[in-house]
Amino acid sequence: MLRPGPRASRAISTKSTRPPSLGSAHLTAPPSSCIGHGDCCIAHRVFSGILRSDVICTNCGFSSTTFEPCMDFSLDLDAGCNISNGVANPKARNGERNLAGMNSKVSTLMRCLERFTRAERLDAEQKFFCERCKERQESLKQMSIRRLPLVSCFHIKRFEHSSVKKMSRKVDHSLQFPFSLDMAPYLSSSILRSRYGNRIFPSEAIDSEPVSELSSEFEIFAVIMHSGKLDAGHYVTYLRLNNQWYRCDDAWVTRVDEHTVRTSQAYMLFYVQKTLYYKACERAAEV
Repeated sequence: MLRPGPRASRAISTKSTRPPSLGSAHLTAPPSSCIGHGDCCIAHRVFSGILRSDVICTNCGFSSTTFEPCMDFSLDLDAGCNISNGVANPKARNGERNLAGMNSKVSTLMRCLERFTRAERLDAEQKFFCERCKERQESLKQMSIRRLPLVSCFHIKRFEHSSVKKMSRKVDHSLQFPFSLDMAPYLSSSILRSRYGNRIFPSEAIDSEPVSELSSEFEIFAVIMHSGKLDAGHYVTYLRLNNQWYRCDDAWVTRVDEHTVRTSQAYMLFYVQKTLYYKACERAAEV
């Protein structure tokens, strides 16, 4: 396997000031064989997935693969693009819609996911020991999703902390997100197919647990919005029930339209597998 050398500290981190995540509530991670199965607690059964991390030697192509459980996906906001007069992302994909009447920087959930699964060249100070080359080499690191959870929780990193500039700030970029989401492009099987093409995968690249097309389709059902600044703000939840959206603001619950949800400053997004969403709608209609 590839072993890391001394790690260089990054000038800017995007560590969030959010409350403890679902994963931190379970200090001892469950065994990988338990993830997503009935022997685990309800939180792991609903929110847990598996990430795949590949470190690839740029000299010989040798790769080292590790798997780790995850309870949510923390996504960096990209630089965004400027929009004006309601024109943004004319070739919206995966159900994304343009935001009208705005003049600001806009990111998209799809670009955030593409950035999350993009191969990243590690710094020279982070050279890994390649067992094939028998020396430290520069390498690429790429993340992908080996197994999807029943509910995918996306945490948008809106808080940046710079140890060099000794300052922190909130990223106020708008975020476009689809109501229907196809996670297939970000699965390990898709990433490996893109990397190796029609060539035969090396033995360590074979994913013996493919995910069906049906289970990669998700539907949004909740959005948590953060308003305010870094040191003072307020959280509001938008909840989707039977295709009707509700704003949950402390003790007040009111109906809102889709446009209000789409233009909110999303901090966390919750998507449930589409089959489960429609089953829940059918049961609610029968009541």
